[in-house]
Amino acid sequence: MATDKSKKRHIRGKIDGTAVGDDLPIRIMGVINLSADSFYKDSVRNKIEEILRTALKMQEEGASVIDLGARSTAPYKTTEVSAELETRLLSNAVKNLVDRIDIPLSIDSTRSKPARAALELGARIINDPYGLAHKEGRAIAELASDKKCSLILTAHENIKGQIHDPICRVKKAIGSSLEIAKSEGVKTSRIIIDPGIGFFSDSKLSNVQWNSSVLGNLEALRVFRLPILVGVSRKSFLGILGGDIPPEERLPGSLSATAIAVYNGAHIIRTHDVKETLLSVKVASKIKLAKQKGLRRIG
Repeated sequence: MATDKSKKRHIRGKIDGTAVGDDLPIRIMGVINLSADSFYKDSVRNKIEEILRTALKMQEEGASVIDLGARSTAPYKTTEVSAELETRLLSNAVKNLVDRIDIPLSIDSTRSKPARAALELGARIINDPYGLAHKEGRAIAELASDKKCSLILTAHENIKGQIHDPICRVKKAIGSSLEIAKSEGVKTSRIIIDPGIGFFSDSKLSNVQWNSSVLGNLEALRVFRLPILVGVSRKSFLGILGGDIPPEERLPGSLSATAIAVYNGAHIIRTHDVKETLLSVKVASKIKLAKQKGLRRIG
C-alpha cells in the first residue's frame, strides 16, 4: 500500500486536456518553426501547405501537441522578428491548423499580442521560453489566466548571480516564475515547468557541463510537484560534444539526451523529430519501469 509520503511525491497535471505525470505515457511535443531565424533550418515551414503536412505527419507519428514558433528566442540570436510579423505568422498557422488536426496547438512566444491572437484563433497552450521573466511576463500570465489555457514556464534569469550550481539556479528561476504566474491567477494545475536546457550561461561552467548537470539531476525539480517538460532537440551543447557538428547532424545526441531526461523524470519531451524521439522515449520508459519494479521487489 502506498504511504502518505509517496502520495505527496506523486506528480500529475494536464497540458490542455491531456493528463501528464508519473505513471502516464511520456507526451511528445512536436516543434514547427515559422520564421527563418530558427537555429535549425530544417524545422522551418514557410507555406501553409508545408505547415499542415508537417503537423499531420507529427500527429500520425505520435505527437500529443504541436508547438508553433515564429521568432527565435535563443540567447545568442542575432536577428529579430517584429511583433507584427510574429502575430501574422502565428495567426495564419493556427487558423489553418486548428480544425484540421486533432491535437492542441501551443504558441512559443514571450509577447502578449501574438499569443492573444493565436489563442483567440484556437491555440490552447502558451509556451513562454523566458518563464515570465521579461517585460511582458505579467501580461502573458494574465492572458493565460483569462483564457484558462495551459502555461509552460521555462527557467530563465534576467540577472546572473554568483551561484554556480546549475540545479540551484534553475530551481530559483522556476520559483520566481511560479510566483508571477500565481499572482496573476494562473492555476497550478495548468502549469508545466521546463529547466531551460541551452538558455543558461555560467562564468565557471561550460555549456556542456551546465546542461549535463541539469539533465543528470532532473529529479530535483520534483520539489515543485509539477509536470516537467524537457527540450534538448538538436541544441548547441550536443553539437559541441560531437565536435562542433551542425544541427543537422545532432539527432543521435538528441535521442541520447532525451532518454536520460525521461529516465530522470521528464513527463513531456519537446522535439523536432517526433518519430525517432518516440522510440527513444519508449526505450527509456521501459528501462525506468523495469528498475522501479525491481526495486519494489527487493524492498
